[in-house]
Amino acid sequence: MIMRPLIFRVSIYAGLVGLGLGLFQTQVIDGSQYRRLSEKNRIRLIPLEAPRGRVFDSKGKLLATNRPSYDIMATPEDMGPETVPKLSRLLKLPENEIHKRMRYAREYPFTPAMIQEDVTKETAFAVEEHRTELPGVFVNLSSIRYYPYGQTASHLIGYIGKIGPAEYANLDRQRYGLNSLVGRAGLEKVYDETLRGWRGGRQIEVNARGEMIRVLSDRDPEPGEDLHLTVDLEFQAKITGLLKDKHAAVAVMDLRTNGLLALVSSPTFDPNAFVSPSRSSERMALLADKNYPMLNRAVGSAYPPGSVFKVVTALSALERGKITAQSSFTCTGRFRLTPGGRPYACWYKQGHGTLGLYEAIERSCNVYFYHLGSLLQPEDIAHYARELGLGQTVRLELPDTNPGLVPDAGWKQARFRQKWYQGETLSYAIGQSYLLTSPIQILRLVSIIAQDGKWVDPHLVASRETHTPAVPARYVAIHPENMKIIKRGMLQVVQSQFGTGQLAKVDFAKLAAKTGTAQVPPGIAHAWMTGFFPYEDPQIAFVVFVEHGGSGGIAAGHIVKDMLQIWKDYA
Repeated sequence: MIMRPLIFRVSIYAGLVGLGLGLFQTQVIDGSQYRRLSEKNRIRLIPLEAPRGRVFDSKGKLLATNRPSYDIMATPEDMGPETVPKLSRLLKLPENEIHKRMRYAREYPFTPAMIQEDVTKETAFAVEEHRTELPGVFVNLSSIRYYPYGQTASHLIGYIGKIGPAEYANLDRQRYGLNSLVGRAGLEKVYDETLRGWRGGRQIEVNARGEMIRVLSDRDPEPGEDLHLTVDLEFQAKITGLLKDKHAAVAVMDLRTNGLLALVSSPTFDPNAFVSPSRSSERMALLADKNYPMLNRAVGSAYPPGSVFKVVTALSALERGKITAQSSFTCTGRFRLTPGGRPYACWYKQGHGTLGLYEAIERSCNVYFYHLGSLLQPEDIAHYARELGLGQTVRLELPDTNPGLVPDAGWKQARFRQKWYQGETLSYAIGQSYLLTSPIQILRLVSIIAQDGKWVDPHLVASRETHTPAVPARYVAIHPENMKIIKRGMLQVVQSQFGTGQLAKVDFAKLAAKTGTAQVPPGIAHAWMTGFFPYEDPQIAFVVFVEHGGSGGIAAGHIVKDMLQIWKDYA
């Protein structure tokens, strides 16, 4: 009996000794380690994203800016067992989705996880009202991209999207975080480095509930640089209205600066749909739309140019010495390469009669250009097409510009293992065959003609340099006299009573242009019209393209006339 109290006392003493040793181990031997862990636990690092640079039009109107965004953030280590159910009810978000988002990778230990981005003010205020019941949860005010004019200039500006894991792994941590948004299309993509600033951060001290006690250090983010464009927003918006319900593209360039005044693709889309997660259904609808509103038809697609290409064929024949401005051929409505051979039809079945080059351009006579095709080799046409910039990517500040296709016999042999036939040159001569061009390439081509061979590089972004060093003008290897012949023919296209572009005529100056109706069987033909204005002192060059629009002189001609009236008001 005496042994039991003794054993009990020994056990008590042994336990106290063990506890003392444990405390000594914890506080003395391992104390520094636990102090470091405690320090980490009470200090939080909150990364701050830099606002993107803004985008202005030529008159200072904002095309892209930033607006406030209320984001619901949470530090999983500070959350209690009742936090997720309560937060789920406030956000109307399933609990498993909240748990899923808390498991996402984070940049640093104890860094808050993004639970829901860009919530309404009402939701943000509701979360703030229940802060005491939601340990570890807080509302963060950040900036988010905003496009004030929605669909206007959407293909130019582009849109942004969440950074991917592979991108994050390879990019600068001072500029990109796990929740960063990066440019995915348009100027947002090309100038992402310029528009993106430098991230900041805030180091705070928290208590055991994860509530902030004080700010230890704060580094403000540096906003990105602004972009100033050559585009006139009001002019762009008016032209966008002209293309409503059409699959079309229009580009207008200032010939004095080579700056684009408008670059429109229709149908359009609202880039704001790519900013907020709440509009995911709208994003998916845009991506699945069979009208392809995301496609920039002005620069990203290539089409047969049809009769607008006849100016290239004419220049080829003039440069090769096959014809002069006075050379004439007779159009009976048909052309045969050999007696009894396949007939090649003119669009005017009755025939145009005997025509010189000026009249052939004016009336867009197929038979005249079939004659030229019979005198030329495909390499002749290809050479001058490339000299005028076709088959080459236009160096524009936009991604995914289509280089088009300028074929010749060598290309066909390499592509199809087949020889080139002279009959194919006839189709080539009127802008058909394998030939493909984008509207922006046709704009560059007609701009070169308007300036008697001076090379043109269209651009969208106004120079940020105060003094740009003078660069000697580059001219294409085509005689200026032959350019003038083409320009006179283009004048007659609009100003003559027989011209195919009469519907585009305006009463305040003379217009020079070329129409095109490109066959795309079995569908309706594409409609083209390109030119420069005014004829005597060209200030602008333009191209109008209407996908499956039919006659270029009609479908595109009406748009050109309205566009010139609008330009007059903004010039």
